[in-house]
Amino acid sequence: MGIKCMASGQKGGVGKSTLTILTARAAPALGIKLAIIDLAMGNPSTSLSLLGTMPGHTLATYVINASKISEVVHVVPTEHGPVYLIPSGHGDLALINEYGDFREKLGLLIKYLVDRVGVDHVIIDFPSFEPNLDNVFSGALGECDVVYPVGIQDLGSVVALRNLVHFVRRLSISIGRPVINMFRESLGRQWVAVVGKLSGLEPSIIHYDPWVIRWVHDGAGQYGVGVREALTYVIREVLS
Repeated sequence: MGIKCMASGQKGGVGKSTLTILTARAAPALGIKLAIIDLAMGNPSTSLSLLGTMPGHTLATYVINASKISEVVHVVPTEHGPVYLIPSGHGDLALINEYGDFREKLGLLIKYLVDRVGVDHVIIDFPSFEPNLDNVFSGALGECDVVYPVGIQDLGSVVALRNLVHFVRRLSISIGRPVINMFRESLGRQWVAVVGKLSGLEPSIIHYDPWVIRWVHDGAGQYGVGVREALTYVIREVLS
């Protein structure tokens, strides 16, 4: 059992939600009982992709005591079995910032998923945030057993990854193998070397192309190298 977190620091749009959704598709096929907590409040792409609509009961409505804990655990059917989702919604962050003890409520949700639902893993999908400034999400990092840094070939992404890794290490949380969603082959080795030096682990590479996104979201498209790399990363690293 583990609380495994997808994060990128203050860099958004690097593929965290895509990897989270892929994990939701892969886990039931492997006989793994999975729960996902979507923290991407304001841009809840994981929740919308898995549910198809925005529910009335979300993470924020539980934090502010407008929903019971059982009401915010949504069962998402898949071909091979259910996945359990705690969704977020538009405007949730404003509610959480104003009301409630977010860190305590997040811990209670995780305990419920483990003890009552009986999940094998909890995946937390983080939004982009600055760990040294944002108390809500930096506090949530403290609930993680392992943080998986996700980046792209971009200087801002490398800086964000560096800041995230340094912050997570100060909390004595394990760093999982980083992943680089690679858009260009040029200078690929240099990016791998830099991220490896920053994290102390050689990163995995996913050749991120439109087929990865199509396959993750609707199962359509070609099962190309990017899809194989993404599945390999999820199975060997996140669901191991």
